[in-house]
Amino acid sequence: MSGPLPDWTLPATAPASWLYRGAIAWRNRHYNDARRVHRLNVPVISVGNLTTGGVGKTPMVMWIVQHLLSIGRRPVIALRGYGAGPGELSDEETEYMQRLPEVDVVVHPDRYQALSGYLDQRPEVDCAVLDDGFQHRQLHRDLDLVLVDATRETWRERMLPAGHLREPVRNLNRADAVLVTRCTDVDSALSESIQAAHGRPALAWCRHAWTHLDWYDADGHSQRPADELDGLRAITLLGVGNPGALRAQLERHGVTIVQDHPVRDHQRYTRAQLDALQVDSAEASALIVTGKDWVKIEPLLDWTSWSMPVIVPRVSLDVHTGAINFRAMLESICPPVESMV
Repeated sequence: MSGPLPDWTLPATAPASWLYRGAIAWRNRHYNDARRVHRLNVPVISVGNLTTGGVGKTPMVMWIVQHLLSIGRRPVIALRGYGAGPGELSDEETEYMQRLPEVDVVVHPDRYQALSGYLDQRPEVDCAVLDDGFQHRQLHRDLDLVLVDATRETWRERMLPAGHLREPVRNLNRADAVLVTRCTDVDSALSESIQAAHGRPALAWCRHAWTHLDWYDADGHSQRPADELDGLRAITLLGVGNPGALRAQLERHGVTIVQDHPVRDHQRYTRAQLDALQVDSAEASALIVTGKDWVKIEPLLDWTSWSMPVIVPRVSLDVHTGAINFRAMLESICPPVESMV
């Protein structure tokens, strides 16, 4: 399957993708008129992408927010809140709240209106970071960052619904900077493609590093080193946009995946689904899930009957190339507090 829908649907989805491309072009022309774009009274940093599915926006937003906190800024995170029902928290919102408890999260499809009301009540907050903001053009951003996943063939993708592209790759020229994720080295071919579409080289190259494992079992919660994955036989439940990259990372850490249960990004779980995993778990010694999955699974688990430990690898971003320039760009928009006095 090369796109979000089966390949046999291409005779219908390919023409639909041409219509979608035209609609996106019209929408972008609409927002090229500055009168239709609204400014907040604080700097706005957007983290976005060109494709559907995971490119590592959550770790990137955390990295940026942690840097802003380290230089004395008071950021807020704003996101749409995909996958949440009425009165529910989205998986990203819950993960941010757990891992960055000192930072508020504003969730609303209209981020300009939501942030405007929030900032009126919280005058001490002095900057905003948008999760998945490249297509949210109603809100002016002072720094527009786009992520490109090195494990995906972005330049060979079709537009939605035939493929995973939300915008043509040439629209990278609208971004202030491109950041490459999930790479251990600079890829010269990818670098040339980014240069051609964006007009400048990628600002930074990053990899996802696992800092530790959150290990949950009937005895409670513990943190363990990532090397404890070596030799583990596991079931995986990876409700993210690019599960293949995560499976490959698990295998590099020595995990044997005895069963992988494909699920959608932002999957909603039921107790019956988890019970079915238990039935199939004879050959496995653990269930491995992402942080996004864990926040939805945890309330459903009954440890008096659930037998397997649940392991959540915790990801941090390692900016291995270009970190100095990346921090400098962030600080050009949000200077350190001491330099503002």
